[in-house]
Amino acid sequence: MGGSGEGLGSVVEPRSLIRLLEELLRSEHAEAPRSSISLEGSWLGAMVAGGMGYFSAKIVGVYPGNPSRRLPLVRGVLLLFRSSDGEKVLDIPAEEPTGWRTAAASALALSKLGFGGGGVLGVIGAGVQARYHLRVLTSVFRFDEILVASRRVETGERLAREFGGRRVGRRELLKRSHVVIAATNSTDPVVEGGLLRRGAYVASVGAPRPVRELDDQVKRRAGCMLVDSDIACEESDDACGVETVTLRDYVRGVASCRWGDVYVYKSVGTPVFDLAAAIHIYERLRGSGSVSTSSRV
Repeated sequence: MGGSGEGLGSVVEPRSLIRLLEELLRSEHAEAPRSSISLEGSWLGAMVAGGMGYFSAKIVGVYPGNPSRRLPLVRGVLLLFRSSDGEKVLDIPAEEPTGWRTAAASALALSKLGFGGGGVLGVIGAGVQARYHLRVLTSVFRFDEILVASRRVETGERLAREFGGRRVGRRELLKRSHVVIAATNSTDPVVEGGLLRRGAYVASVGAPRPVRELDDQVKRRAGCMLVDSDIACEESDDACGVETVTLRDYVRGVASCRWGDVYVYKSVGTPVFDLAAAIHIYERLRGSGSVSTSSRV
């Protein structure tokens, strides 16, 4: 494939990516604290991780002026190196791998929290992360119905139709859904604890501050929260004021949550997820003969 990074939908296999992510979380790995800078309203961050014989580095930026220029809001690059000799084996745009890995981590978290499929899947938001979550979750779980709530009517209806669902109001979605995915950039909570059904599963992937997706009653009902990073509270108010356990420790069985009557996973993004995505994509490409051990894709 070319350097554009397009077409990963034919490369990524969600179940395999989820298994690899769990294996990586269980194994010895390392990740450096995320570093970032801001300049003239734009933001640039660097995320580095290592494990399974590889190093990964993702450099990604958020450029608020880009949509008006018809350019992507988020742009970046994902690199993969062999840890034995430093050979660069993968060099692709970061946007698509970020979508896949975030949704795969949500699927892993839902599975570990006990969700096995069925019922209603509700997605709040109709952007990039909403679409990737629908792609991944509908490929690994069975749902009886899919609901989408979004501020933009046309965008929400289009996304719902794409996955055989329908667009509804947010309150109806919260009341009816067994699984709620919040994938927004809202600064006001879009998931209200008072509306959630007993036993609901919630995955919130909107981050960082000032995004706020969960109200305080969600936290009170959950009693505990699964998070993807030790610094989740530093990056999102959604992960503050409640007991938290990392997905890594939960998968390894070294920590547990005292759950209430809803189950919550909060994602702010962590470098080891990028490492998992990079390894998965590289090894799938190599297995198909699309990339040699030293080529740039």
